[in-house]
Amino acid sequence: MAANFTTSPTSPSPACALHPQEPLLPWVSDNVLAIVLPTVVYAISGAFFHLLDTYELFGGYRIHPSEDELKRNHVTRWECFKAVVRYHVMQISIGLLLNYGNGPMMVGDEHCKIQEAASTIRSLRNLIPMALATLGINPKQLSIATAGTSTTLAQVIGGTYPPGNKDQLDSNGFTNVELSLAKLAVNVAIPALQYLLALVVVDTWIYFTHRLCHVNRTLYRIVHAQHHRLYVSYAYGAVYAHWLETLFLDILSFVLAGEIAKLSPRQSMLFGSFATIKTISDHCGYVFPWDPFRLINNNGAVFHDLHHQSWGLKGTQYNFSTYTVFWDNLLGTAWADTAGAEARYQRVRDMTAKRQPKEEPVTDRKLERAIAEGTPAKVE
Repeated sequence: MAANFTTSPTSPSPACALHPQEPLLPWVSDNVLAIVLPTVVYAISGAFFHLLDTYELFGGYRIHPSEDELKRNHVTRWECFKAVVRYHVMQISIGLLLNYGNGPMMVGDEHCKIQEAASTIRSLRNLIPMALATLGINPKQLSIATAGTSTTLAQVIGGTYPPGNKDQLDSNGFTNVELSLAKLAVNVAIPALQYLLALVVVDTWIYFTHRLCHVNRTLYRIVHAQHHRLYVSYAYGAVYAHWLETLFLDILSFVLAGEIAKLSPRQSMLFGSFATIKTISDHCGYVFPWDPFRLINNNGAVFHDLHHQSWGLKGTQYNFSTYTVFWDNLLGTAWADTAGAEARYQRVRDMTAKRQPKEEPVTDRKLERAIAEGTPAKVE
């Protein structure tokens, strides 16, 4: 016999009393910590890989031989270091300016947030029978037909609850299912969607502005060419760039992502730190088998290193993305010739091995590119 069902009322959303969120660290606000933490992470990560470079540890995992750095790069480590310091001074200064006058984040207790989410879920549940009716399906009959198989499914279809089981409702009239979904939404689903949206914003902004810096010759010559003075990149040189690139490509992308995704200061700490580690990983010059970024997608150290090579800058130009391979794959700018890339790497290694850094401190780009392509005779 089918259970008797009645329509569930929409419980009013409880009024949450907001209060200032206590900072993670008692001596610094969360707003300031969210601004400074990525720089701290950058310094620690960069120092770690610098120690690997200095003491020649894990040499078997390097993309380029260590001596190539002196022979191929167009900038010294000291010049690079000064530009990186400028980058972080700009990042922190702009962050503090944008957050000037902002107090601590106002939050309600978790129970209240769950009740709010449960109220929203209840409202959405009540739309289901309306949607079914629009499609010509009788929600009441379908709910009764499925009640013997699954009471929960019958409730979802009918937007109802069984009146004989009032003990399943909390003091605000929500079912256990609604409260479980609300907890999942508050603690997992909503933050995950915020992080995903922030990633989409940053990845999209950086892909198209980065590509513009290569397509527009003036932008490349005046702004972006500075970053490409590093053919053999290293970790702490990851953000070595012209100050205009620092401002409009990097800092602006994260300001937009934070505003659009409505990231809290603590979410910004995690997102900014993750992005910093990813940037360091892309430029570190090492390919470790346990690199977690390689497990997520193909956008890792080799992916970005190809972009820094002479053949990655020629003609079509490749690998503009920073965090995913979505836009490169979609728009045909991902380097797909793995075997060809390795052959070019080997030709450049052979050529570089014959050079003397003191006699020839910088590589001739046309010659290097021609040798990588296997056509040195074309170079005048």
